[in-house]
Amino acid sequence: MGGPGLEVAKFTFYMFMPIGFMVYFGGPGFYERYVADETFTFNPPPKRIVPSDTSEINQALQKFRQERAQRKLLRQQDLDEPGNIVDNPNSYRKA
Repeated sequence: MGGPGLEVAKFTFYMFMPIGFMVYFGGPGFYERYVADETFTFNPPPKRIVPSDTSEINQALQKFRQERAQRKLLRQQDLDEPGNIVDNPNSYRKA
């Protein structure tokens, strides 16, 4: 066995190594150098922002209703074309 000097060295290593890791990896310099720029890589900002105000919700709802009415009109025009034979009434061409 090693003796008291080895025990002191092991104790020092076991005590100060975790503290050193916490100081190094938990410091602001490490965060700014390695972590701060990576947040947008892993979590990009959302492309679609969900409306939170009632007026914004009503505007979005009106927009969705207009888009749905436009799609319905295009589908109806596609089905009403002369010479258009549709085997499946639920299928339609997307414009």
